[in-house]
Amino acid sequence: MVLIMMTALLVGSVMVLRSSEGSQLIVGNTTFKESAVRAGELGINAGFTFIQAMANEDANAMPQYYATTQPLDAATGMPTTVVWTGIPQAPLGNFQVQWVAERLCIAPLPVTDVYAQCQLSQSDQMASNKAGSPLFQNPPIKYYRITARITGPRGTEQYVQSLVSR
Repeated sequence: MVLIMMTALLVGSVMVLRSSEGSQLIVGNTTFKESAVRAGELGINAGFTFIQAMANEDANAMPQYYATTQPLDAATGMPTTVVWTGIPQAPLGNFQVQWVAERLCIAPLPVTDVYAQCQLSQSDQMASNKAGSPLFQNPPIKYYRITARITGPRGTEQYVQSLVSR
């Protein structure tokens, strides 16, 4: 009887040990993915800095800037024309960060009608309530999509996307 009880306790302790080991692996993988997402902020910031300093937004600056919207994979939402192997990598700890920016406009280039070809945000300025007074409009704000790819240890691969305006 004692031998049966000892065997049951041994099997129970092995099961507890195995379940805690599995949870540690899950927590470790989750931590790697969260760290990769945080590293993606470096790529988003680098892309935003590039867009703000860009002189000619109608010219592709390969391999990191596309002047028109790229086709997207329906399942992942990632641009399908981007070849990540040709894009420079920025190291950040154990991670490598890459980014691509695309202006949310449709072809042809150069964009001649931003209202018809681009995704915009536009708002009216405050004006007089007097009848017949002119209504002023702010200049249109164009949108850009920045996609950052982060690779790291244990086969970690994360993507982060952000919309920014200029």
